[in-house]
Amino acid sequence: MNTTSRSGGPSGWEENASEYEVRSAFEITALLRTVQRQKSLITLHFPADNDFLVTSIIDVDTERGDLVFEYPKDVKACQRALRAGEMLMCTTMHNHVKIQFTCLGTRKILYHGRDALCSNLPNLLLRVQRREAFRIDIPAEEPLRCVIGLPPGRKTTTAELMVLDVSSGGISLIDHHPLIRLEPGAIHKRCSLDLPNIGIVTFVMRVKASWPYTLPSGLVCKRAGCQFLHMPESTAAMVQRYIIQLERDRNARRTGLLKEF
Repeated sequence: MNTTSRSGGPSGWEENASEYEVRSAFEITALLRTVQRQKSLITLHFPADNDFLVTSIIDVDTERGDLVFEYPKDVKACQRALRAGEMLMCTTMHNHVKIQFTCLGTRKILYHGRDALCSNLPNLLLRVQRREAFRIDIPAEEPLRCVIGLPPGRKTTTAELMVLDVSSGGISLIDHHPLIRLEPGAIHKRCSLDLPNIGIVTFVMRVKASWPYTLPSGLVCKRAGCQFLHMPESTAAMVQRYIIQLERDRNARRTGLLKEF
């Protein structure tokens, strides 16, 4: 089986992967420990079986050169991973950035008295950040909520979700509402944002991706990245004005802090 791509890395890696490469052991360790602290989910793909399992990092052991994963509940998938004895591709998300690396097989160990999967620390990591649209965080002091229309037949007709960031191409939302779940691939046709000092914009959006997200309170929920669909130019212009307004306010605050300093 051919396990390389035109970029020279394992199959499934990004084309022109060299521009995303991280080879510094210090930086690789720091990134993996951040993924561990945030309890981000990691997908382990084993190409020979065209299969995968989902887990998370529980330890980054630089002394032993080990990367320790939570032992998944899917026993059969674990057994397939242990039998694979080959290069596994690992994929996760961190702050809108896709992280990919490979491990040379896994083994079962006891970690503080419980089962765990263990592999080698990677010496190469890809950090793939898309830059199609400038994205800006929503300030906590001026929160923004996205109103999404719910299917008919419910007492409540809409759901409000907190917006984490916005770009000309879409928004990220906290997916933690009792009446709606933002499943990747789903299209929501009745959405709106009340943009301060600009007005209300209505739009259609598609959920592109979803991954675990820890709130400041410690509560773990999901963060959903959503794409605007077929947005009219007039509406897109209002969103762009809002982004410019946020950036101007952020620069003003930064300048004020520098003057105080």
